[in-house]
Amino acid sequence: MAWTGDPVWLADVLRAEGLKVIEHDGWRDRGHGDFLDIRGVICHHTAGGGPNDWKIVQYGRSDLPGPLAQLVLERDGTFRIVAVGVCWHAGRGSHPGWPTNNANFHTIGIEAVNNGTGQDWPAVQLDAYKRGVAAILRKIGRGANDCVAHREYSSEGKIDPFGIDMDAFRRDVAHLIANPSGAKPVTDTEILRDLRAQLTGSADPGKYPGWKQLGGRTVVDALALIGEKLGIEGFKAP
Repeated sequence: MAWTGDPVWLADVLRAEGLKVIEHDGWRDRGHGDFLDIRGVICHHTAGGGPNDWKIVQYGRSDLPGPLAQLVLERDGTFRIVAVGVCWHAGRGSHPGWPTNNANFHTIGIEAVNNGTGQDWPAVQLDAYKRGVAAILRKIGRGANDCVAHREYSSEGKIDPFGIDMDAFRRDVAHLIANPSGAKPVTDTEILRDLRAQLTGSADPGKYPGWKQLGGRTVVDALALIGEKLGIEGFKAP
C-alpha cells in the first residue's frame, strides 16, 4: 500500500498527534514537482545544530536548490513544514520496496536539527521525532520498517542521523503506530518493579515492609504461614 499524491495533510496529521507545528508560508506550493506515491520516511540530521538550520532546508545550498526536505524538526520538538512536494533529500541508495536511486519521489524527508558530530538529542526532540514518523506512517498505511535512516538507505556514505539507534527507534515507532495515544510500552524493568511491589509491598529493591492487610507480612510470608496452618507439606512460616 502507498499513498498517492502530495502529503497535503502533513500539518493536520502532526497536530492530531499532539505535536507542535509551524507552517512556513508557501509550503503547500513548494517542491520539485509532485510525488508519485509515498512509501516511507527517511530520517536525517541537518549537520548544523542551530536555530537557523531550516533556512538551508528551505532555500538550499549553492550546489543543491531547496527545498531539501519536507520537514525540519527543531530541538524543542517543533516541526516546521517547509514543503509538500518532492524534495532533494534522499540521494542515491536503496531500500526494499523503494525504487533504487529514486526515493525522493516516494519518501518524506525529516531533517532533525543536530550537528551530527556528537551533539546531544534532547528527549523532547527524540519523542517528537518518533511520534511524527509514526503519525505519517500510520496515515500512509506503512509499518515501522519503512522508517529508514539516511545512512541505511544511502550508497554514498551518509551518516545521518548520527547517534540514533534505529532499531530501538523503529521499535518505539511501531508501538506508536499501533497506539496513537502515545502510551509507552511496558518495559521489563517496570514489570519487575510491579511484581516486587505486589509480593513485598514495596517497589524499592531491598525494602520489604509487607502488607498492612497481611499483618505486616509480604505475600510470600503470608502464604507460607497459611500453608503451615493448613498442614500443607513443605510450607513453613518464617
